[in-house]
Amino acid sequence: VTNTTAKGRTFFSQSFLIKYLVDKELEIPQITVIVSNKISKSAVARNRIKRALRDGVHQVIEQIRPATYVLIGKKTAIDKTMLELKQEVLLALQKSKIIKPK
Repeated sequence: VTNTTAKGRTFFSQSFLIKYLVDKELEIPQITVIVSNKISKSAVARNRIKRALRDGVHQVIEQIRPATYVLIGKKTAIDKTMLELKQEVLLALQKSKIIKPK
């Protein structure tokens, strides 16, 4: 994760940010989801956010470019529903051009 954050690129969304590092040797994307204790002390709330972010990514996993990705949840994600978070993930992946064009 530290290598990704130091040398990679960052894309900011309202409820999370995506840090990624393109690695030509990778054949499939490596994705990590992080939601800190600072976001919520409740493990249930943190896991709900993680689950929504993962679900959003898994809907388009075949289209994602091979790289190392870290999705980091923000405090604003607590107020969003699972569906809103999934849609935001899809929109962010398209805007950041992480998803390969069809």
